[in-house]
Amino acid sequence: MSGAPKPPDPAPRAPRITVARTARGVWVGWPGGARFFAAEAAEASSGVGAGAEVRAPMTGRVIKVAVRPGDAVAAEATLLVLQAMKMEYRLTAPRAGRVARVACAEGEMVELGAVLVVLDPAEDAR
Repeated sequence: MSGAPKPPDPAPRAPRITVARTARGVWVGWPGGARFFAAEAAEASSGVGAGAEVRAPMTGRVIKVAVRPGDAVAAEATLLVLQAMKMEYRLTAPRAGRVARVACAEGEMVELGAVLVVLDPAEDAR
């Protein structure tokens, strides 16, 4: 009634987010809800599974495949190059062996944990 301007409403506050890590995964909580995210499989996070399966450590595009089935590879030899988040990641052989199968092709998009190369142990591969 006095014609004085009304003070502005206070700025909204961002919701408080709580994150709790456990041995099985991560809980994310917010006002009115929460969600549990299970830990990824050890094979996906390490890049190597049982039977020497080399797996994608993240979602990305295969930009180079350096081996073919039947090739002998030494430990730490480059198997392929994956591009993710504008960075290139060189995936290497976890041990010496022979390439049993290449499960991806150059230019292909792969998901986290996807099998990319399978190695058979080979004592004579160096």
